[in-house]
Amino acid sequence: MPGLEEEMFVATIVARESKEEAAMATEVAPEPEEKTVVFPDWVMLDRFGRTHSHADLDAAREAANKKKTAVEVVTAAGHRCFLSFALSDPPEVSYLDLEWPREGSVEPLAPSRLPAYPYVRATDEDLVLFEINIPRQPHDLPSDLFVYTAGRTPSVDQLPLYTEPMVSPFLMSKFDTGILRLPDNSYIVSDLKVYHKENGPDNYSMFVELYVFNSKTKEWKRFPEMPAPQPQDESNTQFPILWSTAEVLAFGHRFLCCVDYLSGVLLCDFSNLESPVLHFVPFPGGDGYSEKLQIMPFLGGKENAKKAQMAKCLAKRFRRVSVSQGMMHFVRIDGWRPPLERIQGQQQPLQKITVWTLDIGDGSKFKWKIHWGINLDLLWAQDGFHALDIPRCLPQFPVVCANNPDALCCLLRKDELSRQPWMIMVDMNQEDLQPSTKYINQQPYNVACVNEKKPMEAHQIFFSNVPLLPTVFSKYLVRPTVIPRDNKLKFAASSSEEIMPITGESLSLQCEFQDLKTDDPAWNLLLVGHTKDGICPECHGNVMG
Repeated sequence: MPGLEEEMFVATIVARESKEEAAMATEVAPEPEEKTVVFPDWVMLDRFGRTHSHADLDAAREAANKKKTAVEVVTAAGHRCFLSFALSDPPEVSYLDLEWPREGSVEPLAPSRLPAYPYVRATDEDLVLFEINIPRQPHDLPSDLFVYTAGRTPSVDQLPLYTEPMVSPFLMSKFDTGILRLPDNSYIVSDLKVYHKENGPDNYSMFVELYVFNSKTKEWKRFPEMPAPQPQDESNTQFPILWSTAEVLAFGHRFLCCVDYLSGVLLCDFSNLESPVLHFVPFPGGDGYSEKLQIMPFLGGKENAKKAQMAKCLAKRFRRVSVSQGMMHFVRIDGWRPPLERIQGQQQPLQKITVWTLDIGDGSKFKWKIHWGINLDLLWAQDGFHALDIPRCLPQFPVVCANNPDALCCLLRKDELSRQPWMIMVDMNQEDLQPSTKYINQQPYNVACVNEKKPMEAHQIFFSNVPLLPTVFSKYLVRPTVIPRDNKLKFAASSSEEIMPITGESLSLQCEFQDLKTDDPAWNLLLVGHTKDGICPECHGNVMG
């Protein structure tokens, strides 16, 4: 879409605003560093947003007006708040921030509870799909969903509720929803549900059901269920019965792609909005984890569910599908082995990173092709790695840089409990480790969710094990925004801001450890150590059994 590209895209964006103009607009003198802003070409978003609680609406607006990306948001219940982004160049992490006024909340809440929290579901080009969840809202209703559009004047639209009768609820999962910018400058939001129907004792059929919101019609549409497609390659594999969607990605102004990191990519082609077409492309190289988990003596015949859960956890850590400069890439990091193999001193398998690129041909045939690969021994031998003062360990949660398909960002950590993790960037063409940065968790601090020995240090090195979201929406931001004051509301000359911590009560993501107990040997496989008293901020519950 050349017209949109010419109008919205600016390679390097510098927004300038004088102190006098800012003071007149906001009645608050801006911070000196806020006068000139250079927005990154791309960022890595933490999917968990940060909530800052304020005394009233004016105090929240005052805080938002200090930020160049701020917009006002109104929830379905009529609660007004403000949203912005704290953006940093990769490999540092960026955040979505919510300025939440306590006065006029939907209902009074105890001080220990979070009034609301945001979560980023998906992005595409200048669009960010996010939700705001308010505790105590009915559990059978989805969270409020919004679309943030970056541009000269950023804006937010709330998605309407689906009012037609439905067999099963949708939009309830944070992982099944995607957003796609279309060539005509409109967009769609789709919830893709993959499920099976039992036709007999050992006979299952897989189906896909779509709910699609169109920004032109402002309406949701349900598409009748479709049979899940079979693989297009020459293998004898079938569409996996145990499909589990990890995320939904937008690709090429045409596809929304459901990813199961143990299986492959389910592409939904929206070239014809009235008749979407499904394709399934398995990952090269097979599962790789389930086979290794079979040999563990403590994962016996009755532990199949645990095996599947752990295999899914490992796949999420060491595999990733990313889109960079219009191409889809699949990253696989090899070399993990079970503790039993390490204890027995068995030979270490080759540690390497391999990246494939998806060749879409004419849009009806798909094939993975090797893009590049690197032996990790080459990285471990470099001075840049030695300077990190960390033992050799497999990189985790890889992300192909959105502005460079030959560069890769990863998390590097040896000990999740006590050792400083690093965000590293690797130039795959040169097989070179680029300057790295310490990973610092900038989520609000809450002593109840971290190790009690050195709580602040433990909090700062804690990584949630939820993959970061690479996005290019930041390059569409052109100038600062100022949120106009409501003349009916009294301006607060002074305000108190409270940073609200993420607590186990406020988050509802499924934790990868929720099926494991601390006295189970499997716990040591993926030890996280990020809870106190067994409360995990990911699984919304107790992981200590």
